[in-house]
Amino acid sequence: MTEKELKRLTRADLLEMLIAQSEELRQVKERLKTAEAALANRVIEIDNAGSIAEASLRLNGVFEAAQAACEQYTENIRLLSERSQLVCRRMEEESREQAERLLEQTRRRCEEMEAQANAAGCEGNWQ
Repeated sequence: MTEKELKRLTRADLLEMLIAQSEELRQVKERLKTAEAALANRVIEIDNAGSIAEASLRLNGVFEAAQAACEQYTENIRLLSERSQLVCRRMEEESREQAERLLEQTRRRCEEMEAQANAAGCEGNWQ
């Protein structure tokens, strides 16, 4: 709008133009504020990118430690299993030996009872 056209406008027209300009300025400021916020977020994201990479490396360290702990746990379970098997074998051997001793004692008692019965004259058919 030229200066000549501006001079022909009434106060009301000028006020309407001023209000329209104010509204446009408010919208531009709002868009600027939004754009600055988006830019700040981008800067933060870029700054955090290094932190994310570092965090990933730290997480890898955590995973490595977890893997080592898992391997150690598995090894301990294997060793405990071997020890348990040894204990079970020993117990089985001791149980067999005890069973054999009891069988032998029972055989001897049976023989003694048979001998006593024969000595007492009670010979008979034991079948």
